Amino acid sequence: MLDKFLIGGYTSDNYTPNNQSEGIYVATLDTDEAKIVSIEPYVKLDNPAFFNFDSNKSNHKLVTVLTKNENTGGVGIIDTTQSEGKLIDTKMLVQKGVTPAYEAYDASTNRYFWNELSYTVPSYVYLDAQRRIIFAANYNTNAVHTFKLDNQWHITSQHNYPIEGSGPEVEQDHAHIHFTRLLPDGRLIVCGLGCDKLFVYDVADNGELTLVTDFDTKPGFGPRQIAIAQKSNYIYVLGEVASRVAVAEYDHDTGRITWLNDYSNIPEGYVGHNGSAAIRLSADERFLYVSNRGHNSLTVYQILDNGRQLEKIQQIKTEGVFPRDFSLSKDNHYLLCANQNSNELILYHRDLQSGYLSVAQRHIKHDACVRVLEATDFLA
Repeated sequence: MLDKFLIGGYTSDNYTPNNQSEGIYVATLDTDEAKIVSIEPYVKLDNPAFFNFDSNKSNHKLVTVLTKNENTGGVGIIDTTQSEGKLIDTKMLVQKGVTPAYEAYDASTNRYFWNELSYTVPSYVYLDAQRRIIFAANYNTNAVHTFKLDNQWHITSQHNYPIEGSGPEVEQDHAHIHFTRLLPDGRLIVCGLGCDKLFVYDVADNGELTLVTDFDTKPGFGPRQIAIAQKSNYIYVLGEVASRVAVAEYDHDTGRITWLNDYSNIPEGYVGHNGSAAIRLSADERFLYVSNRGHNSLTVYQILDNGRQLEKIQQIKTEGVFPRDFSLSKDNHYLLCANQNSNELILYHRDLQSGYLSVAQRHIKHDACVRVLEATDFLA
């Protein structure tokens, strides 16, 4: 069987010197041979560091972040009905309200630095194809953006929702919004990495948002992403700054969030820098996976008590530097992970019963990869 992944990341040299990436690629996994057999160009774009498609894959529209002239960013819509993707429309964001500079971390030198670039590119995008709305979380503008699409998938209107706040750690000088995705009830949930908050919004058909509730995480937790269970009322909140993952219960009637417990993604006693980056549930929702930039590992949790508790069962190295995103294969027998700063991917076998990972293929060359998304049915 051949399984397809969309992979993308940075095309500039800002993060990785001598970067040769040109946009979004299709990586093909041969599950019989247990290896990536090809990585082919799909669509040329500037810095497609994150993209998504609707859970209803039949619309064949991909929403992506992108940049123009290095520091002006926005979103774009890609049609994937052809053998190569075609950019349909883009919308760039204005510089007004952008954080002029902020603390950042350089894994290659193991130190913080003052980032002077005023990026407007969002950090996370999500597509509601039924209502034709793009949702974007923007770390740099400290805002949530929504974009309404017409019947030809062109952007017709935009709404911006700035968020204020900060946290106790150096990375939390501003609100730094990092995640925005629909919950099973149709509401939108948002992560404020810098302000240690989760926000839940009602969504109107024109893309306007109305705040339902906000929730304070623990100080310094730095919520970055959420894995949302479809078979229960639990959400799993990834704390980048604290390198922890939390189990929380979401009430579909009230929109309220209840914090149950949180767990460390890195070994006790580890003193180096780490920022947890991505989180995924297995299809059967029995296991949870987290990537760790700095410790350079994946953490595997078994989900217990019908979703209420986690047990760490494995910590496995990614054998590269700064693992960012990863994705499970269609059959969940494999996991493909991107090591951003060492310009390579690593493929793992995954045991369906135990959840454990073992290395299948090392050192798969690909520059500056920060997004991995399984897309076999989407590209069919």
